[in-house]
Amino acid sequence: MVPPFSADQKNLIREVRRWVDERPPGRLLVKDTYYMTIAELQQEFLTSNEKHIAPEDFFILLSHATQKEKIFLLAHSEYSLDAKDETLVRDFFRRRLKHESVASIVGHKEFYGYTFRVTRDTLIPRPETELLVELALDRILNFESGISAQEKNTVTLVDVGTGSGNIVISLVKSLLPKIKNLKSKINFFATDISAAALSVAKQNAKQYCVDNLIKFHKGNLLGQLEKKIFSADEIIITANLPYLSEEIYRTSDDGVKKFEPRSALVSDQEGLGHYYRLLKSVKSLHEKKQSISLFLEISPEQGFLLQNFATSLFPKEEMRIHKDLAGKNRAVGIHIR
Repeated sequence: MVPPFSADQKNLIREVRRWVDERPPGRLLVKDTYYMTIAELQQEFLTSNEKHIAPEDFFILLSHATQKEKIFLLAHSEYSLDAKDETLVRDFFRRRLKHESVASIVGHKEFYGYTFRVTRDTLIPRPETELLVELALDRILNFESGISAQEKNTVTLVDVGTGSGNIVISLVKSLLPKIKNLKSKINFFATDISAAALSVAKQNAKQYCVDNLIKFHKGNLLGQLEKKIFSADEIIITANLPYLSEEIYRTSDDGVKKFEPRSALVSDQEGLGHYYRLLKSVKSLHEKKQSISLFLEISPEQGFLLQNFATSLFPKEEMRIHKDLAGKNRAVGIHIR
């Protein structure tokens, strides 16, 4: 027979029942601790006008904080976060509400099907920059039956202002299954004026096991690479250099101005100063035997300005302005023979 409860035990039972009855809906009660569920977080941050987080951002940040797959979190709104995870995800949401980008918060960004580490020292890769990868790939694979077929030609590809290395690494990864003995056919270089950015790019290259295929150099634009690259028969240059004018930069989103390096965004001469200097460098070193292709990302309004400048340096060059998926002028292709 179970002995009767003492007065203290009865009081404890009543207290526990009161805690259970008064706990917020959906929360798990464990030893006086209320654990918040995903459903409660959704109610707080997806429906509030004052603290609204975009659903895609919400689940990326939640996944990063909890180390759970996004598909699991989507399917289990009843899942309860422990105190550590809740504190972390609330900090992520707080930063996002202050306009810090998701990539800056989690420290990585998807680009061309790969994930790249990013820091405050690197520009965050944008989807529109994937156009440069596509253009360079097309040039490499289709130029006169494909560069891969040019057994006797020496080919050099240089990614100028490489940042996180997203362009050159995506190119190497895409070409490896398509070109046999890639290392012996194409020399890959990547330059950046920032030692901190180059460190991130090297880490990304190592992550994808292509660090032995890319030579990284610190320098302004082509820098010390001039003699090395201009001895090749075919030269391909990709560049996503700073191209925002001061005026456009001032009107940019706070998340861009506060959390990405200004030096990677702003250029003089209406945003084209870096490209003007790059083209002048190519002009001074160009030997007529080489074929040079440049693929440069621009702001939509800059296409004809850059075209006029390039034509003044290379009267016989072929130039084409390429549009991004939004239908905006986004890249310039310049072919010099």
